[in-house]
Amino acid sequence: MDYDTFQDEYSYTSLGALHFKHHPADGEKLVFIHGFGASTLAWKKFMEFLPDNLDVYLVDLLGHGGSDSPDIDYTVSMQFQVLREFFSLRNSGDSYIFGHSYGGWVAAYYATQPYTCKGIILEDPAGLKEMFDKLHAAGRVEQEKERLFREAMKEAGNDEKVMKNMIDLSFEEDHLTTELLSKINRKTLIIWGSNDTMVPVEYAKVLQGHIRGSSLSIVQNAGHIPHYERPKEVADLLLKFIGYSRS
Repeated sequence: MDYDTFQDEYSYTSLGALHFKHHPADGEKLVFIHGFGASTLAWKKFMEFLPDNLDVYLVDLLGHGGSDSPDIDYTVSMQFQVLREFFSLRNSGDSYIFGHSYGGWVAAYYATQPYTCKGIILEDPAGLKEMFDKLHAAGRVEQEKERLFREAMKEAGNDEKVMKNMIDLSFEEDHLTTELLSKINRKTLIIWGSNDTMVPVEYAKVLQGHIRGSSLSIVQNAGHIPHYERPKEVADLLLKFIGYSRS
């Protein structure tokens, strides 16, 4: 699958235009949600390892990439609302949702709500309340906010005001508590890089322990972005999860 052949499209939600790239096909539907400060480009290399007959949507979250950046509060629940509208507009309730990092947080939040999807893939997801609690206890909140901001501003086109708003609110709202995780009843695959220093692999067991029936795959010698560092391995895990055989 060639990222450069994807079609640029937009869904016009109540909070702004959501840009996405679409590879139409007759196979399973997959919606990919990038991490904080990133865009659909985050998936360019990974797409090379997926078969052409999958129906793939690469979404730019609001405030990112080609999507609108309205003057609003950039909470995870807001991103969920926009994603829900996108699914409704595209009739994509029968999709699998693959979320990386911040996108994994949005995907997990979506799965706690009473809306349909076939399953979720959480790759090194952010958002766990336990992690935020540890940062507060260690007095490292401002340090972590500054690190996230520096990383976000490395990406061309990111708006400073939007990124700061998103970072500040991520430390305050919509955290993935163990109670919230226990509400997820969708088929779930958790993927984690063994050497992740941004969201340490120790949190993988927290998710697996509270999402009923979830499966966990640790990608050895990968950091925070396994789909970039070990793309074929992650692609194989994804295809097995959705019941696709390369043969």
